[in-house]
Amino acid sequence: MEADNRKPTLVASTNDTYSCFISTSHLRELELRKNDGAQDGTESVEDEGLKKGEDHRIRDEDLEVNYFKSAQWTPDGTTLLTSSADNQIRTFILPPTLLDDPSTPLSITPYTSHTFPIPVNCIAPYPHYTLSDPSTTLYISCPNSLPIRLSNILSLTATPQASYNLICPTTEKYLTPASVLWSSPGTHFLTGTECLISHFDISRPGSGPVTRLPTIPSKRHKIKGGGVGMRGIVSALSLQPCTDPSGTSILAAGTWTRWLGLYDASGLGGTVATWDVSAATDSEAGIGGQGISQVGWSSCGRYLWVAERKSRGVLVYDVRVTGKLVSWLEGREAETNQRVGMDSFEGEKGMELWTGGTDGVVRVWEGVGRKEGGVKCDWEWKAHDDSIGSTVLHPSGTVIASCSGQRAETNIDVDTNDDDTSDEDSSDDESAPDSLQSPHMIHKDKGRTPDNSLKVWSL
Repeated sequence: MEADNRKPTLVASTNDTYSCFISTSHLRELELRKNDGAQDGTESVEDEGLKKGEDHRIRDEDLEVNYFKSAQWTPDGTTLLTSSADNQIRTFILPPTLLDDPSTPLSITPYTSHTFPIPVNCIAPYPHYTLSDPSTTLYISCPNSLPIRLSNILSLTATPQASYNLICPTTEKYLTPASVLWSSPGTHFLTGTECLISHFDISRPGSGPVTRLPTIPSKRHKIKGGGVGMRGIVSALSLQPCTDPSGTSILAAGTWTRWLGLYDASGLGGTVATWDVSAATDSEAGIGGQGISQVGWSSCGRYLWVAERKSRGVLVYDVRVTGKLVSWLEGREAETNQRVGMDSFEGEKGMELWTGGTDGVVRVWEGVGRKEGGVKCDWEWKAHDDSIGSTVLHPSGTVIASCSGQRAETNIDVDTNDDDTSDEDSSDDESAPDSLQSPHMIHKDKGRTPDNSLKVWSL
């Protein structure tokens, strides 16, 4: 099939609800929920809070653009879990009629929104998530400098069901994971912090990790570990597809310092290998990079792909030979410090890699691992008018979701004129909640409107 005939069809979108400042997006979201509530005769928790006169004053941080940082499918393929710049985790439950009429894209709104007091570093839905069973609709979140949380996606409040402590033994401060991963069979999860991989048991709420795996022998050595192991913040974790009858597999871990490590027994065993990827990206492939942001495996467990921030490509290794670079995927426009998430899928031609770029284009490589050297993408399409934060495939492989937006410099003047018009406006809004009393803002045009959106495509 020709590449120009393979542009997916847009079937659902958040439209321009979040393509604005955080404060404005909250007003738009509230209006959409009121409309939805009027149709089904229900009221949201947010509506009740407004009636009770809760404090909803606009803060300085609310005058930032509300871009999407990441999006993930739940394992059953019914729900999208997103993280945004306003420190909210949103749940989008897609209707069964999603693909009935592709000619008219649906407008989607969040089913729940969990607000956090500070930014959330990473999230991970429960591997046995089933929408029809509320006991399984869980996700892990890692807010900065707070305990790790286990929450229910369907809950109307952000109150966690359980929390887990990851504390530095010397300073007694909370450590914030840069990566989190559920391990098989879903009773434990792994986190990555500086020079440390921690293993938690979800049946022990309020406790710390049951196992700690330092990635270097000692942090007190002059060169951290004496040149042995892998130093730096563990920013990416991925488990090899299980082929061992014992149920264990190899854990791949990457760091912001551009090191890659393989660990036996699903991360609980010894170190298989560690190596620096900087020589491969800078000298051999020439695609650049400033720290590993994501790692992933082929379904056969033979190939390991590595993505970095500030990079123009993706590395592909054959793990049967330590550090053997098979190929690199060229043209991935991800020269940004922001994470640009990608996804893999086993297609007819072998492993496929899907990724967005800072140019708003989604690119697809097919048969990854079958060619050596530099490989151009097989096809692409323009999905957004802004940087793409995540590109994730539905478990069926027939639907794809993408989210966009990036941190942008704001340039706003607040109109504080005390003329008659302003007085009249303020008196009219006197009884409205503070969240609805937005200041008169003059936007200095930067040349374009941000595209902060979540889109769902049919392949």
